[in-house]
Amino acid sequence: MLNRRKIRELAMQILFLWDTQQERTPESADRVAADATEDHETRRQAIEMAGGAWEQRETIDPWIERLAPQWPPRRQPAVDRNLIRLAVWELTNTATPPKVVIDEAIELAKQFSTEQSAAFVNGVLDSVLKEHEKLTGAGQ
Repeated sequence: MLNRRKIRELAMQILFLWDTQQERTPESADRVAADATEDHETRRQAIEMAGGAWEQRETIDPWIERLAPQWPPRRQPAVDRNLIRLAVWELTNTATPPKVVIDEAIELAKQFSTEQSAAFVNGVLDSVLKEHEKLTGAGQ
């Protein structure tokens, strides 16, 4: 059985690498994934998630900047920025329950980022979810 948390963690690490390099390369994703796990399906899903978030970052970042103007993505710690991108992508592109997506992002923030990050990530994602539900009529 696939470990969804491991997939998200690996996807965040791949996304972080692409973000810091300002370039999406299959080789770097494969290298990070291979170092993290031997499970082919976990690697494939993580790379797919990271790729989805990477492709949508130009839509996600302005959305986040509008919701958190005091902390636009360019000012956020790189881990937070990429956790939020990944969670927003998952909230808007998958059938994963929103509570699960947000809870997992909070846990990853606690594990990989600053002491304040979990609360920040939670607040931003809660705002994204409320707005997304209004726009799509979901959650009613």
